[in-house]
Amino acid sequence: MSKKYTKFLPSVDNSNLENFPFFWVTQVHSQYVLNVDHVLKKYGVDNSRRRILLALNAKPDASVSDLSEMIVSKMSTTTKIVYRLKEEGLVDTYSCENDARITRVVLTQAGKDMTVKINDLMTVVLEQSFDGLTPLQIEKMMESLKHIFKNLSH
Repeated sequence: MSKKYTKFLPSVDNSNLENFPFFWVTQVHSQYVLNVDHVLKKYGVDNSRRRILLALNAKPDASVSDLSEMIVSKMSTTTKIVYRLKEEGLVDTYSCENDARITRVVLTQAGKDMTVKINDLMTVVLEQSFDGLTPLQIEKMMESLKHIFKNLSH
């Protein structure tokens, strides 16, 4: 490994995790999930359900496999969440016409209504998250995160 990144790695000599970028990624993500779960609790929805509902809103009639990729989750975990959402009346499932092995998922009207409520509540969390940052800073951060994700996806 090149020495230009060593100052960002946790090591025996430097046990300060605050220099490790992924420490902050996980810290931010964990706090975000706590805040999201807190605001969504009033609707009986958690972060896992929210992610599936919003993914379906962005890609209607997605397969369970598509959803799994979109939310970066194991297929078995995604399947469990989808069937919980189905029991709750927020999604419905059907077999693909061309390949019965593929299960497609669609938002019900109740699911569509819930995504509107979720987006309203998420505005509060996002405003709290990005307080003190300019839109340009947020765009630059997103570019960097996308780049890192692409690097890790190979």
